[in-house]
Amino acid sequence: MMMLSFVSIIRLLVTCVLILGVACEEPLRLPYIEPVLHNWPERYRGVSGTKLHVFHTGSIAVSSRIVYRDGSLPQQHTLNILVFGIEHPKQGLVLVGTGLNRRLADDAPRYLGPVRSVFGQVDMQPGQNILSQLKTARLSEERVKFVILPDLRLDHTGELESLSQAAAVVTREEHAAALSSSTLGLYMADEIDQVEKWQFVDFSTATPLGTFARSHDLFGDGSIELIDVTGTTAGGLAALVRLPERPVLLCGNLAWTHSQARYAWLPGLAFQRELWWEKIWRLKKFKDLVPELLILPDHDWDAIRKGEGSDITVHEFSPTKEDEKDTSTAARLFRPVGTR
Repeated sequence: MMMLSFVSIIRLLVTCVLILGVACEEPLRLPYIEPVLHNWPERYRGVSGTKLHVFHTGSIAVSSRIVYRDGSLPQQHTLNILVFGIEHPKQGLVLVGTGLNRRLADDAPRYLGPVRSVFGQVDMQPGQNILSQLKTARLSEERVKFVILPDLRLDHTGELESLSQAAAVVTREEHAAALSSSTLGLYMADEIDQVEKWQFVDFSTATPLGTFARSHDLFGDGSIELIDVTGTTAGGLAALVRLPERPVLLCGNLAWTHSQARYAWLPGLAFQRELWWEKIWRLKKFKDLVPELLILPDHDWDAIRKGEGSDITVHEFSPTKEDEKDTSTAARLFRPVGTR
């Protein structure tokens, strides 16, 4: 009974913050984005040997108000937790995020704790974690030398410490925000406190890319360019991948869904909404000027499926016989305390 009361109070506080935050905001003006492409050739040139893989590591159903600022509090919206894998001809396998931690499939309430459990309903099956799926796809985890982190929230850092051989690529601002966060937030310090190989992206000497003001060429060959999309969190990263046939922009937390990218719907929880607003319109202008640019949102599996092609492999998760025998399913579908 005490736990129910505590969770109910936290849920009420979160609701009040969301409602009051929207009520106190002034309308945002449409920013002017110069229709000029910086450091972008007239004829697209991809990087031979580069390929993209996409994996689904589970989902979290949250209030629509958390996803979209104008969403409905009682209505649920399911966010697919995705991991992107970039096969590079010289750098091996580069992951973008690591998805949810495997322990969520065994005991989500215990792993998340009572406060974080308030935010949503987790659905993750045994064997759905990225390490198991890489093995099924015959992509050795030992090939992973870099993990690009759009942010350090739990949907991207679940298996980060398991990839100890890889360098964790993130901004200093995001790293500092994660370390200073409380248990009320969506950062989990124990998912990153044992990481030894941090590679911080320095945008102080960055160059513009397309319509974005700041970018960083990760390997110096133009194959993967990191873009500053700070706004939803303190130091967000997007990644422009030059596949052989087409350029692909992995949105990170700039756009969780196709609808958010298309209609510029404000996220419900944003570090600085003005920064997000400017950058989402830079994304839209980029697409206007480069129609062949494929935009892949961070939490929208249906949008990912539509982008599948010879250079993009979408891996549909299917439990193995060993996974199906796993009887520890107490939190495979976890509903926060007090819900039905």
